[in-house]
Amino acid sequence: MKEKSSNIYLIFLNILIIVYSLYICFSIFKNKVLLADDLSKVYELKNISGSYFKYIHAFLDSYTMASRPISGFVTGTLMFFSKYNENVYFLGMLFFPLSLVVIYIVIQKILSKELASLITLLYVCSLLGTSIQFSPIMLNSNLATIFFSLSIFYLYFYEKILISSLFFIASVLSYEIFFPLFLLHVFLLKDNKKRILFLVLTLGTIIVFRKVIQPIVFVHSYQRDDISKILDFNRVMFVGVCSVKLFFKDIFVGIYKSLLNFKRLYFLELGLALLVSSTIYQTFRHYNFRDKLQFLEKICMISFISTLVSLSVFVFSSYIPTVFGFDNRNLGAVRLFYTIFVSTGLIYLFIKIKLRNQTISIILASIIFILITTNINIKNSWIYAHNYNNELFSKLKHALKKDHITQGVVCIDNDIFNELSTNSNLIFKESIFYNNWEGPMLCEMNGLDSKKIHVYNIEKSMGCSVLFLYKKGLLIRIK
Repeated sequence: MKEKSSNIYLIFLNILIIVYSLYICFSIFKNKVLLADDLSKVYELKNISGSYFKYIHAFLDSYTMASRPISGFVTGTLMFFSKYNENVYFLGMLFFPLSLVVIYIVIQKILSKELASLITLLYVCSLLGTSIQFSPIMLNSNLATIFFSLSIFYLYFYEKILISSLFFIASVLSYEIFFPLFLLHVFLLKDNKKRILFLVLTLGTIIVFRKVIQPIVFVHSYQRDDISKILDFNRVMFVGVCSVKLFFKDIFVGIYKSLLNFKRLYFLELGLALLVSSTIYQTFRHYNFRDKLQFLEKICMISFISTLVSLSVFVFSSYIPTVFGFDNRNLGAVRLFYTIFVSTGLIYLFIKIKLRNQTISIILASIIFILITTNINIKNSWIYAHNYNNELFSKLKHALKKDHITQGVVCIDNDIFNELSTNSNLIFKESIFYNNWEGPMLCEMNGLDSKKIHVYNIEKSMGCSVLFLYKKGLLIRIK
């Protein structure tokens, strides 16, 4: 009877995970949230012309897409059809829920259906790499996650070296975040001949594409990796310090700031968080954790090492590991393995200190409730940042009209770094107007002619004919 009841709760939990993930997608779509790089991509839609194949080739022949042809093909396809209806662009959001399905399928084969649901849910509301959940253009990270997970699936369960290699290559050519994890595949393979075959197929293909095919096929080829950076001791130390800060400070600061915004949750969102957490309690109240003890220890150690290996990608790039702004978009691999590490590590610890099932279930339900409400508040922060930008440009439109300014270079001084640090609505310093490529689309969205009026943040401009100060919702011309 208990087993039947647990199965019912497990099915209900999986339904809730899907509903919750789609609710987040719908919220972003309903509010038409566009921040950072999404603004520049949507602005490009008006310039799309010619046939589909000519556009795709031109889209891939760019500094950002030449090294990522697979995700570039998917993104370019969505953008091409978005020229008829901008709503199509937001279909990129659906790759995140799709990645959840694949993650669940793989983990339930390794552990159990119950633990797969728990880990998938924790992955949904992870505080790492939030951009991959809320930004349509970050479908590249989700595609990389899907292909990587399938690569592990076919390698671990079937030892299909060729199929696993193809999925791994597809992952790296979608987004580079999982590239260092070829070491995980090598570890999982026990036969040296198979290890060599996998390395030749994957690393060989990727190197040939990056160093030979890419420069030939694409004029605007750009090599994103720089192996020499590993010899830069200061760079390596800086990445290490940022990583420690990320795990031991920034995550908890985000949770704390979310708790401060708790009262801003809608009743429906609060009810959903309570429903999911209570279902977690019911699902694991009678679950036999102890049968998985040795396996949990092994998975915990592998995922911990994989988290560290995932961080090594920052050593070879110009990015740093951070939870803040749109720069957190490179944490997809870290998000996956850190979630598995924390999940298995906590359960292993609970078993070792001999907590009862009911106590473990209460703790898990409480953690889930805190993380879901935090995740919802981060979603609300994205919506807030979107509204902040639109309010700023809407007021700018009226100010320019009042002063009879119809063309020129306009600068905004909103003391952005102080705003990001002190505004409690921006939990992870979500991307309010800063970069030059954000201005044109924000102008178009708020009735300004982006070809005549060029708007820059004062921090990014070398000079401007008109300067406005924006503080506490007031826009004042000072030049």
